[in-house]
Amino acid sequence: MTLTLKDFQIEEVEVLNLNEEEIANAVARTYVAEQNIKAVIVLGITGPLLIKKLKKIFGIPFLSFDNVILSVVGRSPLARVVSIVSTFSEEKTLLTYKAIYEFIPNQIYVLNSKDIGEIPQLYRRGYHIIIPCSAELISELESLSNRLKGLKEASIENPLSYFKEEICSLNLAKGKPSTYKIERILPCIADSSKIRFIAQLDVNVEDLLPILYLHLKRSNYLEALDTLTFTTDKEEMITIYGNGRVCAGKVKDESRAKEILLELIDLLSKAYNYLSQHGSPPVEMLEARRKLNPNVVYNHLPKLNCGKCEEKSCFTFAIRLVSGEKKLSECKPLIEEEKYRKNREFLEKLFNPLL
Repeated sequence: MTLTLKDFQIEEVEVLNLNEEEIANAVARTYVAEQNIKAVIVLGITGPLLIKKLKKIFGIPFLSFDNVILSVVGRSPLARVVSIVSTFSEEKTLLTYKAIYEFIPNQIYVLNSKDIGEIPQLYRRGYHIIIPCSAELISELESLSNRLKGLKEASIENPLSYFKEEICSLNLAKGKPSTYKIERILPCIADSSKIRFIAQLDVNVEDLLPILYLHLKRSNYLEALDTLTFTTDKEEMITIYGNGRVCAGKVKDESRAKEILLELIDLLSKAYNYLSQHGSPPVEMLEARRKLNPNVVYNHLPKLNCGKCEEKSCFTFAIRLVSGEKKLSECKPLIEEEKYRKNREFLEKLFNPLL
């Protein structure tokens, strides 16, 4: 049975524009009338920054089609996806942010609903997953499905299913994870000899994701959407959501999937202990991690060009440090001389394992 908006206990409020003022005013009016809002679903593309601001204002979860896109990509990290939007402003927003939602380049194709006839052409280019990103398109899922009947491998996702999962997971308490449940095991899209899986942890882990972000150097953290993605040494693609959901692709087999989940639980448990002892990481550290590049590193090195690290210059060392080819301990003046202590501590927090 296909989910519809009628399946949700919601108060529908229409806004003229998807901006902070319009949405905040609409939610504030509903707050006064209802006094009991569990979450807000914005049926539009908002981008992560707007969602972050609204969550901060009201202190409750805000969900948008951005969350749906991230969930779909996380579950199928090598699949190509068509996101259909209904307005030019939402098209512009998604084009702005899609690169940070993608696991692979050009994974998400942004299509305006007026150009929906282009889907068969996109299908032939490998875009087999369709996400309707508007209330109007959701209400016409059956019609859209009929139009695409000839595309045998095409899959039309219902965003409401994802919203329902998110809302159900709001009951999970925050804490230290101890168990998991593998919900689905599917063939890997890029490599039929491998699998992808969807699992659920027993707690909410949103407060632990920033710590993992600082610990895992090959990771990307979207704070506003409570999502952390990273690639393992075995090139497995992992996505962890704040609600405790875990998705992974390019995994060898079910045995390896269980290993990954046990390793994640161990890592998240260490993150929980870190949080208990030290509190949340400073905003400055998260910003520094996001902006990490050779220039930032170089500005915190001694700039002596002494060659003790066996590189021609401090800037070359900075490049190789960021790429993982060098270790911080190889810069002897930085490590040994007291006058560089503050710079050393700053770089140690960025490059040394946090957990």
